[in-house]
Amino acid sequence: MHGTGSYLELLLILLCLSYKVTGQQQLDYYVGAVVEFSPNYFRGDALATLRNNTKSYVEFIKQAKQQNADIVVFPEDGLTSIQVPVISKMDSWSTIVPAVEDEYVPCTGNWTGISETLKNISCAAKDNSIYVLINIAEKERCNSKNQCFLDEAIYHNTNVAFDRTGKIIARYRKVNLYMEPRFRPTKIPEIVTFDTDFGVKFGTFICFDILFWIPSLNMTRAAGVTNFLYPTAWFSEAPFLTAIQTQFGWSYAEDVNLLAAGYNNPTSGSTGSGIYLGRDGIANATFSSYSKHRLLVSRIPKKELKNPRPEILQEHASNLTKYTLQITGNTVDGVYILHDNITLFKHIPVEPLMTQTSLCHDGFCCHFDIRADTAKSSINYHAVVYNGIRPYGLEVEAGIRVCAVIQCSDEAGISCVTVSRSDTVFNELKITTTIDDYEQVLVMPNTLNASMLPFEEWKYTHRLGTNGTNLTLELSQSTKDLVTFGLYIRNFDRDLWIPKSTKIVPNVTGAGSLPDPSIINVSFFSMFLIFSLFIF
Repeated sequence: MHGTGSYLELLLILLCLSYKVTGQQQLDYYVGAVVEFSPNYFRGDALATLRNNTKSYVEFIKQAKQQNADIVVFPEDGLTSIQVPVISKMDSWSTIVPAVEDEYVPCTGNWTGISETLKNISCAAKDNSIYVLINIAEKERCNSKNQCFLDEAIYHNTNVAFDRTGKIIARYRKVNLYMEPRFRPTKIPEIVTFDTDFGVKFGTFICFDILFWIPSLNMTRAAGVTNFLYPTAWFSEAPFLTAIQTQFGWSYAEDVNLLAAGYNNPTSGSTGSGIYLGRDGIANATFSSYSKHRLLVSRIPKKELKNPRPEILQEHASNLTKYTLQITGNTVDGVYILHDNITLFKHIPVEPLMTQTSLCHDGFCCHFDIRADTAKSSINYHAVVYNGIRPYGLEVEAGIRVCAVIQCSDEAGISCVTVSRSDTVFNELKITTTIDDYEQVLVMPNTLNASMLPFEEWKYTHRLGTNGTNLTLELSQSTKDLVTFGLYIRNFDRDLWIPKSTKIVPNVTGAGSLPDPSIINVSFFSMFLIFSLFIF
């Protein structure tokens, strides 16, 4: 009888576990958490820096679990800070990261080269039974495959995901690096996804990756992934690319859930985290004017996987207008904001009696319907249009198209980059354009108010017409304190670091046929890293 009783007890336990997992999968939501994090940095002391920040991470993992989170995400560079040393001194700041197929649990394993940080985060995931994603400096030993020649190791800017047992279930090495001379991309750009026990498949990428086809759109459009984990150390740029404005714009454009964890250092321009639900709006977001940590937790409705479909980036001429970014900026409510250079944009001032106007630049035309009460405001507004190439940082020139109404500090529109409170009331604002390459570009609705947050009182539509896809963005109610309202379109095939002969044909797994990685050495709004080069 004792043996039979033990068998029945075991059977009941298995049935309970099966019911628990099935119940999780039947829920139509999961609970996600992101951490906006301001790391401590002990100059030249990797051990103290990593230990201090790891200790904070472990506490946030506990807090996330206490709020019933299924998964928690931490920012880019949050463990090391952005002030990592030159490559010859990177060893103590980095760790070996086992491959997923090794099924390695750092908490209980004994491999050499695994840092205490990786072990402690693994243990925290295991002890709290929660999925965790971190960003860390990864050390890869030289071998015949990675071709690092005389170096003892090469280093990657890497995301690592742990499951509820502390096992490594994903490792993604950043593709789009810029001003990160310590790190290298992989020979073949990585497309990384992983599955969870609550029935959601996640993709992951890092910071500047969000503005490129590889890897982000390989996952949304080729593999149909609809949930993403996104560590970032963004440096906000007005009027089109501030942190939350960009994060929400991308989530909305692809209609996917995005969990974005941001590095926090407002005086250098880094802040902005959120949980975004695609066309369903913003669940939670923070843009902080002072250094702090913050945990955001939200219920996230599950989105069904989209039907995978292969895409081809087609060739187009790059004979377009180019401009140089003016590396200037100002402090807005305690956050340093970089300024875009719009001097080559076609623009026209918004006048009190203006109702309709059309503007074209290099064959790209936009129509504006505007009814605004400007009588009580000293803030100027201009309608602007641009079709051409702009720099992202110092190494990449990228194709963009813009239709927008933006704030200006002067009537002539020479300086059209301000973020200020405004009494101008836009009773009607509608922007329309037509493009013939909708499937090959990224169209992000682009809005910003004086609080440095995107606003949501608008509607966006795209419809196939006789001459292409008709795009419309219009206000759904009267609005004031408007800073930016428009469409920001990325033309990937015009990026100058992609050879004209290159075509990208992803397969249903999101891997695809990818361009030569030797030319993929770009990143972004870790723009503040420019300044760190003068320190280290």
